[in-house]
Amino acid sequence: MAEVSYMPIAAANDPGIQDILSLLQVQNAYINQLHKMIIVSSLDSQVYDHDEFQEFVNHFFVFMQHHFSSIGFSKAIGVIQVYCATLFEFLLDDQVVAAAEQLEIAISHLEILSSYSEMRINPKMVLLNYGLGLLEETQLKIIEVLEELIQDSRKNQLPN
Repeated sequence: MAEVSYMPIAAANDPGIQDILSLLQVQNAYINQLHKMIIVSSLDSQVYDHDEFQEFVNHFFVFMQHHFSSIGFSKAIGVIQVYCATLFEFLLDDQVVAAAEQLEIAISHLEILSSYSEMRINPKMVLLNYGLGLLEETQLKIIEVLEELIQDSRKNQLPN
């Protein structure tokens, strides 16, 4: 998986745009770090052999597929100055919502896996749980901020 990085947009003076871009950068860093941690955790047979870990990995990878196939930043950036509302709606497309749903399912499977006593004290599982918590908070904050920005941009549009 190639790491994606976002460049700052100097022309975008709106603090909301800079906030969402910063959150997207943080989210992407979390996803890349968690992906690496999952690969390392998969090498531990104590972790890998659990069905819940397999379910977690499956749902997390579906989350990543939805996340990275979303229209989002890569295509919306070209219209940022003219169509801010369009940008926000692209960033909050169906793939982002589907990704969030898959992340929730992945987390629930990891929580079940973590309920096993041998998994609760496994350092790899502790790091995965912590990293997923950060990713989940970031994902929810991105969706929340985008919803607010979309609502605000619609209020500021001229009536047709």
